[in-house]
Amino acid sequence: MPHSINLSRSDFDMCDIVEEVRRRVDDSGLPRNIITIEITESAIGSDFDFMKQEIARFQQLGFPVWMDDFGSGYSSLDVLQSIKFDLIKFDMIFMKKLDDGESGKIVLSELMRMATSLGVDTVCEGVETKEQQRFLQEIGCSKLQGYYYTKPIPLESILERYEKGIQIGYENPLEAEYYDTMGRINLYDMTVIASEDDNDFNNVFNTVPMCIMEIKGTRVKVVRSNKSYRKFMVRFFDLNLSRTGQEYNYPEEGTGSSFMNIVTECCESGGRVFFDEQMPDGSTIHTAIRRISQNPVTGKTSIAIAVLSIRSAKEGASYANIARALAADYYNIYYVDLSDDSFIEYSSPVGEEELAVERHGVGFFDSARTEMKKRIFEDDYEFMSLTFTKDNILKEIDEQGSYIATYRLMDTGSPVYVNMKAIRMQQDRNHLIIGISVVDSQMKQQEMIETIQREKTAYARIMALTGGYLCLYTVNPETGRYFEYSTSEDYDSLGLSKTGEDFFGKSISYAKQVIFEDDIPDFMRAFTLSNVLREIRKTGSFRIQYRLVIKGIPMPVISKIVSVKESDGEKLIVGVRFWREALNSDADSLPVLG
Repeated sequence: MPHSINLSRSDFDMCDIVEEVRRRVDDSGLPRNIITIEITESAIGSDFDFMKQEIARFQQLGFPVWMDDFGSGYSSLDVLQSIKFDLIKFDMIFMKKLDDGESGKIVLSELMRMATSLGVDTVCEGVETKEQQRFLQEIGCSKLQGYYYTKPIPLESILERYEKGIQIGYENPLEAEYYDTMGRINLYDMTVIASEDDNDFNNVFNTVPMCIMEIKGTRVKVVRSNKSYRKFMVRFFDLNLSRTGQEYNYPEEGTGSSFMNIVTECCESGGRVFFDEQMPDGSTIHTAIRRISQNPVTGKTSIAIAVLSIRSAKEGASYANIARALAADYYNIYYVDLSDDSFIEYSSPVGEEELAVERHGVGFFDSARTEMKKRIFEDDYEFMSLTFTKDNILKEIDEQGSYIATYRLMDTGSPVYVNMKAIRMQQDRNHLIIGISVVDSQMKQQEMIETIQREKTAYARIMALTGGYLCLYTVNPETGRYFEYSTSEDYDSLGLSKTGEDFFGKSISYAKQVIFEDDIPDFMRAFTLSNVLREIRKTGSFRIQYRLVIKGIPMPVISKIVSVKESDGEKLIVGVRFWREALNSDADSLPVLG
């Protein structure tokens, strides 16, 4: 459980308090990130530079630092601009001013927005009513504190309440980042997006309807919503969301299914999507969705939804309708205005026959080249970066009638071949239509060539390490992603995961389970990514001796790690074998690290 320590200015004056806290926490064996240092702004005093330095020292050591009692009479915005606090605690005086009129809400909303923009979490003290709780949730306050939950009570009372089932409960540390991220969203922060010419929309809603949802399958939970969104749901869906946290199921087919298809895509791919949803009365609701984060424990995904505009049925056809008609053939369609490079994008997931996602933007060619680095397969990037320019595309169109390019996208996690075709609009030469279609099935012959190349790479990996190995791993040193390539029956008996993330972190966590206890400290100290890479750069390989407990017997083994260059970057090859076999197969003396 995280704990806070409140420090006064005298603590900093009387000793090296940073070193005192570090030493005591490290001696206790506690992780530093669960000890929070709280400092009031009055403690900063006149020696600003000294306190700024000390706060930075705490943070560099891994201790979160909070500003306590912000707004209690000493606060200055200059301090927030100069010192990067991890969290700001708003004094309870702000809660008392919420009942004084709209000015109190406006001030607190803008301060909350400022903190979020600075990347700083927030806590409000003195929360006593349901109305205060809901308002703070709507404006993106990360954490709440006050009598609304409970008065300060001793540890014995907390444990007693927990046993009786009346304690709020304890947050799973694995879910902390998920809830922190979801809690920062300000549901009043998109007002300027509403269309000025949409009178019907502006007459009904005084701000953009927004909500935060949790999604798992077709199960939907509205976690937070502003008043405009609750009013919107009553008007268009006859659904009352007055009770925060209401859950319901979306149908898998029929009305609402298109919405869930788009939500599912957003949850899987991340980023933002825009889409149109047609209502029974013929009007069209233009909505934006953004994935916030995913709960690593429950598997639920949180998303933010904003209703941007409402178009009446009399507005007629749009380019979106035309784009949907072409959805079966195209993955993306762009309508580009050459006069200012503004564009509209219509897209659908691979394999879907519905184009409902719409995105408006400016600087098409610049933004496209930026997107290339994120979406295009690495081997194809150089070719596309050279040919995909406005001048070259127009030159190709003028000479050949169209611009055509084939390349691979990584949107689905693996390379998918697509074909891009760009032509001028016949009736308006100042506009381009660019269509991107999936041609993966037509590129099977190329895939066969790539398969042969992958097999050659696999053989190269085996040849990189000689001898009889208990197990072989490949590890991406940049991402930590690893894959178990080959293993023996003895090694399988250890029950280790065959693939995953953070190879070196997983190895350290497994050490207590599978390594002989006398060897664990040295192994944990030596078996780190930085040590491995340093030794490889120095000698060409990393080697470490220890004992694995296999079927209850400590068995001496050696792990050897080398680096190989592959088409997709550097890979580490990790081999584990018995120590006696390593001595027999290696002519050189094997150093023991740790």
